[in-house]
Amino acid sequence: MVKVLGILGSPHAQGNTVLLLDAVLEGAAAEGAETEKVELAKLDLRFCIGCGRCYAAGSCIHDDGVAAVQRRMVDADGVVLASPNYMHSVTAQMKAFMDRCSLHVHCFLLTGKYGAGVATAGGGGEERVAGFENEFLRLCGAQTVGIAAALAAGPAALRDQEAALAGGRDLGADLVAAIRERRQYPDQAEEHAAFAGRMKQLVARMAEHAPFQYEYWEKM
Repeated sequence: MVKVLGILGSPHAQGNTVLLLDAVLEGAAAEGAETEKVELAKLDLRFCIGCGRCYAAGSCIHDDGVAAVQRRMVDADGVVLASPNYMHSVTAQMKAFMDRCSLHVHCFLLTGKYGAGVATAGGGGEERVAGFENEFLRLCGAQTVGIAAALAAGPAALRDQEAALAGGRDLGADLVAAIRERRQYPDQAEEHAAFAGRMKQLVARMAEHAPFQYEYWEKM
């Protein structure tokens, strides 16, 4: 069974972004995937303090709701990140979650996974935000299949809503297809290889202070 996890970064549980995310998850479910949605705004989510414990021990100093979401993300086959445009970027909730996933970046913990970015905006920049979400997923080792982005027409209403939701459902279906095909993206493979080379050097330099990630790399 293909598993797709949607992570909602919006503080609005019934706003524009969740409309589009739900459409993506509906498209995935229509293709037989098991879907789940997590709302970051409902979690006890603390900020990364840059202490480095995750690199050294493989676990975070904070005991909050983040670890459970991270486990679901690693267990899923596909991950969809969704956020409205806040100051040309994702929301504080989504950014805080991303910051807490530094070990996922250093150790490429989403290798073999597929992902997609979802974003909405009132006055533009939605594609830029969705692209940023995909960039984060690729930094974690995933391959990304595309984005769903739309402008708002008002509270819980998208411009050209039917077309926007149809595009979301198509993205969800394509995400499931990519997972089943084990689809490869040569340009992303080159991106991953280049980043891995830089990260390998970083991990080697940090070996004394970050034994967990160094040992993880040795096993890889």
